[in-house]
Amino acid sequence: MHTLLRSALALSVAGVVWSGGAHAQANQSSGKSNQGKGEIETVYIYGEIEQTKTATKLNLTVLETPQVVSVVSRDQIDDFALREVNSLLAYVPGVTVEQVETGRTYYTARGFDIVNFQSDGMGVPFSYGLTQGHDDTAIYEQVEVVKGATGLITGLANPSATINYLRKRPTAETKASLAASLGSWDQYRLDGDISGAIIEDKLNGRLVVARQDGDSYLDRYGKELTVFYGIVSGEITASTRYTLGHSSNDSHSDANSSGALPLFYSDGSLTDYDVSTNTAPDWAYQDVEQKRTFVELEQDLGANWTAKAVFTRNDLDSEWTSLYLSGRPDPVTEAGLLAHASLYQAADEEEVADLFISGSFSLFGQEHELVAGINLADITLTGRSIYTDEWNYNPVGAAWAEGKTALPEFDVYDAATQSTLIDQEQNSYYISTRLNLTDALSVLLGTRTVDIEQDGYSYGAPQLASDDETVPYAGITYEVLEGTMLYASYSEVFNPQTWVDKDLAPLGAVRGESKEFGVKQEIFDGSAVLTLAYFESAQENFGEWVTRDTASGLNIYRGVGFESDGVEVELAGEVLTGLNISAGYTHVGVENDNGDKTRRFIPTNQFKLATAYNLASVEGLRVGAGINWQNEIYYGDTEVQGSYALVDLFARYALTTNLTLALNLNNVGDEKYLLSPQWGQANYGAPRNVTGSISWRY
Repeated sequence: MHTLLRSALALSVAGVVWSGGAHAQANQSSGKSNQGKGEIETVYIYGEIEQTKTATKLNLTVLETPQVVSVVSRDQIDDFALREVNSLLAYVPGVTVEQVETGRTYYTARGFDIVNFQSDGMGVPFSYGLTQGHDDTAIYEQVEVVKGATGLITGLANPSATINYLRKRPTAETKASLAASLGSWDQYRLDGDISGAIIEDKLNGRLVVARQDGDSYLDRYGKELTVFYGIVSGEITASTRYTLGHSSNDSHSDANSSGALPLFYSDGSLTDYDVSTNTAPDWAYQDVEQKRTFVELEQDLGANWTAKAVFTRNDLDSEWTSLYLSGRPDPVTEAGLLAHASLYQAADEEEVADLFISGSFSLFGQEHELVAGINLADITLTGRSIYTDEWNYNPVGAAWAEGKTALPEFDVYDAATQSTLIDQEQNSYYISTRLNLTDALSVLLGTRTVDIEQDGYSYGAPQLASDDETVPYAGITYEVLEGTMLYASYSEVFNPQTWVDKDLAPLGAVRGESKEFGVKQEIFDGSAVLTLAYFESAQENFGEWVTRDTASGLNIYRGVGFESDGVEVELAGEVLTGLNISAGYTHVGVENDNGDKTRRFIPTNQFKLATAYNLASVEGLRVGAGINWQNEIYYGDTEVQGSYALVDLFARYALTTNLTLALNLNNVGDEKYLLSPQWGQANYGAPRNVTGSISWRY
């Protein structure tokens, strides 16, 4: 069996080696035994108390990091069938998933958009904070979310959060898994994962594939997805290691909505449609192809120091036709909406190189850590919109929800005013250190200098920008008792924006500061961590959406000042034998320059809980529940969604050592709720649904 699996693995990853895919990291196992009942007990983990480099690039545990760190482990991903990043991040305390339409999503934390996304600790901020295609979780081992500004490792930061996706790594031990699932609305999915040694003690590899297809609770909407991920790693010498990898995520959706359902009727009253209502016609579609290629070379420099070079290329190609409906319909006839049809094509390219050294040194009887490096990024954003005279802001009839609006001929295209071409270079230089003043007291200091040069245009607006900033970071931790850590951190905020103002001129960069104070406590013999934190931040020239320019199609923004503050309480880990919990409560408030509450589409209070328990009375049975609660949200000063709670349940039963059955029931109470009202429109979230699966592991 080992020989057969190894041969299959070698053939599978051979294409990855030839294609020059890339990334490296020390081989890690998941910490779970593949042995069956009566042999080695399987250990499940929610959260993570091992080392994380997301916040500082230093070797710190969650306890030692002077910021709130939330971790979604592979066990939690599998238990709750969190197959899409949207569903995963919905379980992260303090994070909101602002799905403004079926194919585009923003994420927020602490009142602001999350724009910093990393893979294995490396990446550059998204230009718009907007994601498309909804990344799949099949290739990830766990996801770390560090709250607050992380200016030390990114240089560009909102005081929201940084999301770090940790990809699966090859293992020396041969492992394999297959899974098949079937769910509501004829959704099916197949997953495969194989890992092990290709050449004994020299070359390890891993291959992950997934295929998903099905309809949706939304009328006419359906999506198909294909995921591929291949990675190999090995040693050149005893002190030199490398990793090569490549991943692709291709998705196609039918009847994808552009915008969402109107929130208000023409008389000012709130709309109340069926959950399945969709503004998109049959001919609307969206294709998104995302490719990531990465390489890493790591060299030991003596016993305590390491040099690392990482190169990543990311390509995102997208195309969709859409019918955007705006306005407020008549409450009786449903007529009165305006239609805006378009064909949109875009291609984003990122090339990022990161070179740094890290290690430890002795001084004054203590061991200290140091990281210094350079990050070079070249980003190109291109896109164009093609319109039609016939359906460019013309009224549609009362039957728009039936999706029968005719497909127009797209023929109006003006390269000068309906396209985007932006070239941006981001070069940064950074240094950080952890100075252990005593065994209990540590100080973290760092600075990062960012130099940005940008040229190009977007829908008739010039995108010329040249800016540089030095962003400092400081943190302190004090272990007052064993397992009890007091901490504080400070970081400045610097984030260039591609938004334009009413004159179609670049808005400029956001500047500000972020502070956090808290205490972390190890509990239950160190198997779980409890965090209590207070945070506050201030920003100037933050881009606030004002309107959509009908002539160019551009979103118009204005620069405003914001202040936010709040508290977070989180608990993650194994709190009793066999009982795992990931839970958190968040309160956040955002005010503008006048002291008025703003960004009220974000709930001010959230509570999230994910728990799982291995029943001792029924060998092989694991059950759990999840709760996502939030208070009311607003569009402007009008409450559009009251408080609600979503409840999910799951059960997993090991039929044999290798074979497991699982059942997931989502939104058990069949709660009717709106997704993000950020744009003044909103679709409804999914009603009650069920997924059954069978999985085999070797």
